[in-house]
Amino acid sequence: MNFCTDCGQRIVRELLPGSEHPRFVCQACKKMHYRNPAILVSCIAYLGDRILVCRRALEPSRGLWTIPAGFMEENETIEQAAVRETAEETGVVIEPERLELYAVLSLPRMNEVYLTLRTELTVAPALVPGAEMLEVAMIGENDIAAEDWAFSSPMVRRNTAVLFRELRSGHFGIHKMQAFSNRPDDYEIRTYVGAATWP
Repeated sequence: MNFCTDCGQRIVRELLPGSEHPRFVCQACKKMHYRNPAILVSCIAYLGDRILVCRRALEPSRGLWTIPAGFMEENETIEQAAVRETAEETGVVIEPERLELYAVLSLPRMNEVYLTLRTELTVAPALVPGAEMLEVAMIGENDIAAEDWAFSSPMVRRNTAVLFRELRSGHFGIHKMQAFSNRPDDYEIRTYVGAATWP
């Protein structure tokens, strides 16, 4: 960020009195500009023990598989974002009121927060790859090799195994995750399980 969005003058990054973080401040009008984390929403849509996935047509990770996901738009709820991204990338229309929170991932080094919602499909969907996808499929646990998942890491592989275990059992937790650095083993996961749904 180089220029003020209000007056167009140059801004500088400085540590203000009483603040723990440097801020972008306009030198002319003194407006403070924040760089808050971006929010991404992903959707796990499943039917039985199979989940909806799409193969990326764009970098990064072109040719690799992922669940539908993308950045939230202005004036969207997390449910609306999940519905929009799923439809855009796979052609599958889901019902926002059937979405449940599944996971929250903090990536402070990338200034991003990921929210994952889940929904059970009632019928086998018609699959139509969007402009950013090469292919769309409903896959089982062993249909895609670990190295063919986009953004694969020990955390992603562990979470995929947990997801399919939850699909088989019909009982789902809410997972809170944080990746602390670029090291693949530097992460933390906590799972919260509702007493009303878990025996």
